[in-house]
Amino acid sequence: MFTTTTPQALITDILAITDEESYGRIDNDLACAWINNELTTLWQWGRRINRDAFTKVTGSLVMPAGASTMSMTAAAPAGAALTDWASPRGVDVATSTNNWRKLKLYNFVTRDHVGLLSYRFVGDTLYLLPPDQAAVYAFRVWYLFAAPQVSASALDAAISIPDGSDEYIKQGVAAKIRVKLDDDPSPHLALQAQSRREITATLATNHGDQITIADVMDEVGPELW
Repeated sequence: MFTTTTPQALITDILAITDEESYGRIDNDLACAWINNELTTLWQWGRRINRDAFTKVTGSLVMPAGASTMSMTAAAPAGAALTDWASPRGVDVATSTNNWRKLKLYNFVTRDHVGLLSYRFVGDTLYLLPPDQAAVYAFRVWYLFAAPQVSASALDAAISIPDGSDEYIKQGVAAKIRVKLDDDPSPHLALQAQSRREITATLATNHGDQITIADVMDEVGPELW
């Protein structure tokens, strides 16, 4: 459901559809800032339609000896070193080789239950509770990944975007260019709206299980023993 492109490819097409290839009125820094705006918006509504499409899972992680917390964005080995972290979806632990079991969310009411391993997140920091069990099992984290961000200093760096969303991004930036040049942005906005409908249909057709807030609150993960 995802494809790759580069900032340079997007900018080249954007300048072509706005007839700006020869004028030099739109520099790469501005174009990249506008592309990043469109990417952020795309991720916001895309995840509302199909969170599974925007979900990743880490490899096997191990809590350092004596620790019970780990930052998802800090450098390894103390952290998971995730550069695209957005928010958590769940945590599994390995009770044996390749045997992963879902952990339950920490519940303050059951804080005195000895032997019931659970997890909670505060910001990007994972807490495994009780602390004396945190380093016993390898674990992995499922998370929503953030939108890529492009830079004028890395125009040839590949980014991964949902299928068909290059048109959404290009038309959105083209509309911003028209506004900046005191031109009519409506043709580009109409094409962007059409692209959004197509992307929405694709994401909605290929969605998986979408857990709700109620599901999270009622979740009753298994004890490990």
